[in-house]
Amino acid sequence: MGVFDTQLAVVTGASRGLGRDIALELAREGATVACIATKVENAASTVAAIEAAGGRARAYGCRVERADEVTATFAAIGAELGAPRLLVNNAGISDPAPTLDMSEDNWDRQMDINCKSVFLCSQAAARQMRVEGGGAIVNIGSILGRNAFPGTLAYCVSKAAVDQMTKVLAIEWARYQIRVNCVAPGYVQTEMIDELEAGGKLKIRDLERRTPMRRLGTGHEIARAVVYMGSSESSWVTGETLVIDGGWTAYGFYQGSKS
Repeated sequence: MGVFDTQLAVVTGASRGLGRDIALELAREGATVACIATKVENAASTVAAIEAAGGRARAYGCRVERADEVTATFAAIGAELGAPRLLVNNAGISDPAPTLDMSEDNWDRQMDINCKSVFLCSQAAARQMRVEGGGAIVNIGSILGRNAFPGTLAYCVSKAAVDQMTKVLAIEWARYQIRVNCVAPGYVQTEMIDELEAGGKLKIRDLERRTPMRRLGTGHEIARAVVYMGSSESSWVTGETLVIDGGWTAYGFYQGSKS
């Protein structure tokens, strides 16, 4: 038996990367998984992988930064699968640019998808959880929510906002037995990282050298943290951000060219 047997989990940004890994891990732990992606067909492969392994899942298309679509999607999930016991706010984008050159559209897209969507989806899920006696919300933040990087203004600000939103929602919704926590990964080997390297916006080897453990994280490692934060194993944990970064945030020593 898994820790989420008979429970419904909702994962945003479930078509690839961390979202896909999280959805697969939750299904392995017994959850029925509602996989949300921008378009329903984008989540189809994740659902197929879950079903091929004997799990249960359904795909939903939703632009999570749009209030009307979020409301409609969570209404459909409630009608078809029931109220969620776990929501994982994973949807996010990164579009680095020097601040002097950053467009308003770039700022708006990152703030909307990385931050506004967390508010909208959390609100929609919590309204259902409150009626059913509680649940858990796990937001996917980032070490860039607390470490400033040049050229990543909108991403850093959006992820810092997720940290604070986690705390506010946790203290507001504790009375409803809804726990809200955040998992903040460091650099993880995902399609997003590969795309940023291909676009010349970072070098994976440099990230590995800067990380004390000298490697990027894996999606499985982050997914296991989500399982902990979203399950009864962390039943008295709320309002917290768990940083998983191979020692990146803790490291402050400078060795020049040998670092």
